[in-house]
Amino acid sequence: MEEYIPKFLDMMYDKEIAKHLPIEEVRDAFHTNQIESKKQASLAFEAISDNAKKVLYVGSWLGFLTRVLIEKYPNITFEEVDMDMRCKEISGRFNYTFKNYQGHQSINIDEFGREHEFDTIINLSCEHMTTGWYDRVKPGTQLIIQSNNLVIEDHINNCESLDDFKSKYPLSEIHYENTLELNVFNRFTLAGVK
Repeated sequence: MEEYIPKFLDMMYDKEIAKHLPIEEVRDAFHTNQIESKKQASLAFEAISDNAKKVLYVGSWLGFLTRVLIEKYPNITFEEVDMDMRCKEISGRFNYTFKNYQGHQSINIDEFGREHEFDTIINLSCEHMTTGWYDRVKPGTQLIIQSNNLVIEDHINNCESLDDFKSKYPLSEIHYENTLELNVFNRFTLAGVK
């Protein structure tokens, strides 16, 4: 995963991208905690990838993990949704050359309304939103989800433990689960079928 960091940072020489992305956010995006969490998400995706054809990535942020996945899985299509409008410009610039990249919608997931069109949904930002998106996901859909126990202002739906996470987002099948112990919090990862 680390080999993608220089590719992403090369974009920072683009003055248009630099206007949208302050250096502090780049620093945060490539913090060890973020990279280790994305590695867990990649392993979780690998556990269910044989049945994935059309993937929705909710809260994709800057599109870094999207790039890793679209290169590794060229026969699977990926579409992103993130309410931060800056992310469309950045992720689009980073990923647009790949035929399996289906674009980025700048919209809140609660207003998206197309979750039923995807066989697989990635949401690594469960702590930032209610479970409403999950409630709209049809049974049989594959999920790769993450949350954490870090209590800060914009985390409105934390989980205390992996068991707490499983109870908030029950899956009929679990193909991957992990608790990643980071410096000041734990990140919980699940992959399976709703």
